[in-house]
Amino acid sequence: MMIRLKTCYATALIYVIALTAASIHQAQAQLVVQVKMSKESYLINESVNATIYITNNAGRQLVLRNENGRPWLDFNITSSGRGIPRVQPASHGPVVIASGKTVAREVSLSASYALGSMGSFVCQAYVNMPGQGRTGFISNRARFNVAGGRVLWSQRIGVPEAPDEIRQYELVTFSGNRGGIELFAHVTSANRGQEIATIPLGKIITFRKPTGALDGVNNLHTLYQVGPDLFGHSCITPGGKRLSTTYYKRGKSSNLRLMKFANGEVRVAGGIPYDPVAEAEQRRKVRGVSERPPFVYK
Repeated sequence: MMIRLKTCYATALIYVIALTAASIHQAQAQLVVQVKMSKESYLINESVNATIYITNNAGRQLVLRNENGRPWLDFNITSSGRGIPRVQPASHGPVVIASGKTVAREVSLSASYALGSMGSFVCQAYVNMPGQGRTGFISNRARFNVAGGRVLWSQRIGVPEAPDEIRQYELVTFSGNRGGIELFAHVTSANRGQEIATIPLGKIITFRKPTGALDGVNNLHTLYQVGPDLFGHSCITPGGKRLSTTYYKRGKSSNLRLMKFANGEVRVAGGIPYDPVAEAEQRRKVRGVSERPPFVYK
């Protein structure tokens, strides 16, 4: 009798395992979810962005949307095995996926989760199918790091429209990723200890140290080297918004610098304005030797 009970138990267990495997196979056949981080490492307080790829294998068009308070897209972020709390609810708009197609949705994780401290993190995405069921699909485990940078220049300023407010500008370099050094403009409220913005300015080379200057309304102007003969000039407001970025090539003197005029305006001196988009377009118009029309010699 005992042997028969063990046999029945083993058969039931195999049946449950088979059902579980079948349900997993069915789930994998309906939706495939993948997460890809925009890069491996992020400067602390930089926007941490991920792209979610969803492939529809359900055999019909799907409309993913929030239903009855349940979001169609959710995340689980951990660090050293501990869950990272959500600090701001995220509202992901509906997405339509045709049968057999893949869609991509870019998401700022730092806008909803407490990622303002240094460490190593793991992110997984969950996508819920429409309808009354609780069928969900989990993505791969995407890893990323949050680390500190190096402050090269800083300046405290007053805010013209807010006399009691003190802001601090910083130019920060970050070398946490392969392929170069990144430059950021960091804006904080010095008297309230509040983060305002961390603005990526792109990759630089360090033959010349980035410099900063203030114009008449306390906007930050920064000049930085992005190539052997190419420099970038960006303007940042006390509110943490980038007003502009322009590029310059070396002039005859080769001494590019920020110059402040009597009216408070800051300009780049010693450089020649350069438009990389226009130059790329000009290159496309130049025909190569392989495009030469055939000639007939008589």
